[in-house]
Amino acid sequence: SMADSMDAGGPGGQGGEPEEDEQEWSEAPTGTQGGASDKQADNKFLGLKERRKSSIIKMFLGDYLRPVTNATVLRLLAKNGDRQVIFADFAVKVNRRNKMQKRVLLLSDTALYNLDPRSYRCKRRVPLQILGGISMSSLSDNFFALHVPTEYDYLMVSAKKIEITTHVMQAYQTLLRSPLPINISNSFDYRIDADTIREIKFSKVEGGVSTQIFTKSVDRG
Repeated sequence: SMADSMDAGGPGGQGGEPEEDEQEWSEAPTGTQGGASDKQADNKFLGLKERRKSSIIKMFLGDYLRPVTNATVLRLLAKNGDRQVIFADFAVKVNRRNKMQKRVLLLSDTALYNLDPRSYRCKRRVPLQILGGISMSSLSDNFFALHVPTEYDYLMVSAKKIEITTHVMQAYQTLLRSPLPINISNSFDYRIDADTIREIKFSKVEGGVSTQIFTKSVDRG
């Protein structure tokens, strides 16, 4: 298989249907991780994550965007019976064409939301009970995958990835009384649709982390 370039459009849509492709975000994130974290979060990963020392002193703020003051978001949360916004901030979704698209990633007490960053319109709601796990590398990159086995996965990019994934794990544990599986590996697969799996590989290079993405076909035979 050939490595895809990291410049590209993607999946989405509410209820498991792929999102329509949209204008991609031109500000590609850097490959280093400076995410908010604290000792409690680092302990959850049992030392497997390689963290910059400066991140340890930063505390979780959670709701960075104050979306509960937005009428569109309030209606959305009320419609779905959500009681609390645990986390909300801009993040980047890597879509099926490997384009980077700016999104609002919102975590409530019952679901993850992918929202349009301008209108706050819901592009996809993922109930926590259908999450299958989280994957990320042990290096200082900003990528993480949210696995949704019954639909398709998200590959996301955020400098707050440790904070985001810790909040998701805690919300899942609170709601379902069981731990959300987490896979920490410098190579992992994620599914972009019913027929296509991608593999992302991370390696240390001078000055940062190199990232490569390979496309695989699903063997149905």
